[in-house]
Amino acid sequence: MDTRHREGRPVPSANARAFLQGSRGLAYAGFWPGTYVAAAVVCVLQVAGLNSMASARSMTLAVLFAWCTAWGAYLLDRVKIRDAWLDPADARADENRHAFVAAHARLLRALIVALLVAATVLGATLQAALIALPILALCSVVLYAGRPRARLPRPKDLFLLKNAYASLGITGFSVAVAIAATCPGASLATCATAARECLVPLSWSCAHLAVRVLADAVLCDLDDEHADRNFRTFTLPTQIGRVPAWNVALGCRLAIAAALVMIPSLPLMPRLAWAGVTALSSVALRWSSPARVRDWVDVRFAVEACVVTVAMLWWRSR
Repeated sequence: MDTRHREGRPVPSANARAFLQGSRGLAYAGFWPGTYVAAAVVCVLQVAGLNSMASARSMTLAVLFAWCTAWGAYLLDRVKIRDAWLDPADARADENRHAFVAAHARLLRALIVALLVAATVLGATLQAALIALPILALCSVVLYAGRPRARLPRPKDLFLLKNAYASLGITGFSVAVAIAATCPGASLATCATAARECLVPLSWSCAHLAVRVLADAVLCDLDDEHADRNFRTFTLPTQIGRVPAWNVALGCRLAIAAALVMIPSLPLMPRLAWAGVTALSSVALRWSSPARVRDWVDVRFAVEACVVTVAMLWWRSR
């Protein structure tokens, strides 16, 4: 790669800078968090064994629906409904991201509308009841942190509630979408019956995802530790420090990997594959300890879902 040197440090070429700016732009615009929730739907389907009950078409629709909905919801958390509601804590946490959002606020809000429309169409195609989820997701974001902190704390500012809010929201959303993928076009009563028929593996899958998202939410808080402390947002890193929070998240992820290995009521291949990629990726990320963690956490889940899917396809082709 062609580089120049400035003060003894390599400076990336124009092509490298363009790539970095583009990838950061995707991150700032909420693209990677959308892939995280799409991967969560895949995880629920595979760990619970629901993927064997769903067609390739319905699973594709489910993943795209989750991706569009989550992308739009996360983007709303970044850009807010109006400029006056932009959070000064976001500016302190990442000045470049805040500058990007402020400079492109109108375009990003238009993107939210486009994603909401796309999610509604995809949801209606898969299961009519899903059309309510994009609106519920956006409402939950407004409740979570729709405006900067005032006299009373937001759910985002409260210790552990912040992480539990994200965990329960993503888990509930993913389970609902996964169930819809197994009975596309059916009534809610039919979907409820399908859920009851696989209640045990679905419950284990739900618990696995909830702990995983909780741990990942702790890791995402590492990037905002100093800003959260200054703006009285209480997170695990602000209360116990960066390294202990890292280790708590790592312990949770390794614990759910071990639990998957030992739960016989779940399908063998998916639980072993998910246990393996969870343990390996957890140790790898902790060992590398990047300065900025959030994007790696989001991308990691999508990579894990792809690896497990390929492994399962290979296993079936044997």
